[in-house]
Amino acid sequence: MSDRHPLSEPQARARAWLEQQHTDAHELLVTLLHYVPEPDRTRALAQLTTAELRHLARLLADATDLRQIARAILADLQHHLPAQQRPNGS
Repeated sequence: MSDRHPLSEPQARARAWLEQQHTDAHELLVTLLHYVPEPDRTRALAQLTTAELRHLARLLADATDLRQIARAILADLQHHLPAQQRPNGS
């Protein structure tokens, strides 16, 4: 980034303020996703546009080991299947 011009003091303050806003929003979102009950998360996500949902899904997929998610989904499905429908009856 040496080819960028040094920021003026007002620009540096503005950049620092924007970075702090981003950090605050990130922390709030992570906290809410962790603690807000699932029906409320679902209701909130329903307010997003298709493009916003796709963008969020793409960001989450890019940041995640999808194999781990697939294993968790499989374990959850197996937990909810009646015993006679589970592989090996377990």
